[in-house]
Amino acid sequence: MTHASDNDNVSYVFRYFDVQGYGETTRMLLTFLKLDWSEELPEWPKEKENQPFGHLPVLVEKNSLGETAFVLSESQAIERYLARKYSLMPADLQQAARQEQLRDQLTEVQKYHFEYCKATGTRKEILVDKYREEASKLAEVHARVLRENGNNGHYVGDKTSYIDIAAYAFFKFFRSEGPRALEKQLRLFEPENAPEIAKLNATIEAEEDLAPYFASPANSTRPTTLFK
Repeated sequence: MTHASDNDNVSYVFRYFDVQGYGETTRMLLTFLKLDWSEELPEWPKEKENQPFGHLPVLVEKNSLGETAFVLSESQAIERYLARKYSLMPADLQQAARQEQLRDQLTEVQKYHFEYCKATGTRKEILVDKYREEASKLAEVHARVLRENGNNGHYVGDKTSYIDIAAYAFFKFFRSEGPRALEKQLRLFEPENAPEIAKLNATIEAEEDLAPYFASPANSTRPTTLFK
């Protein structure tokens, strides 16, 4: 893996809301890779028109002179850019694709939660069933991949990879959500139901390069979403 000191002399600004949402994986990656970065909380919706796609998150890369060199929107595009640039993703296309498909599955399930938070009436009941089906499949697939890798707390090999961090952020999201969360009802990712996932969570929380992330007060106080 390539850390910032081994790469070009750049710094980053991560623009997002003060919530976990779709931004927590990027925060963890920026920390894990020991990058020079800061967080910016744009005044919203005042700053909406100044963002590339009109929404957040956005990553701003600055060169050694502090000039903006690159601006990127969309959460997973940001994650994969950082993971590839700093060699946290395998160069082999098939191996990288295996990590990406697992990551995409996480996003598909998380979307049900965001819709559920805003839904009313019978749509809420429908979403519970949809979440149960998709999240159950996710738990089954991810547990199997973790077991096939020796149940050592990693999806691939014996070192922390992109999918390890993305999956941890996803499971953290559901562990920290309030009483309206779908997962609170079904407990699909609880240790007694998914010991392989519990092992992953414990392994990432013990990762030395993520110590600054876990030591940050925001790690435990940052809301999960903008929805109340």
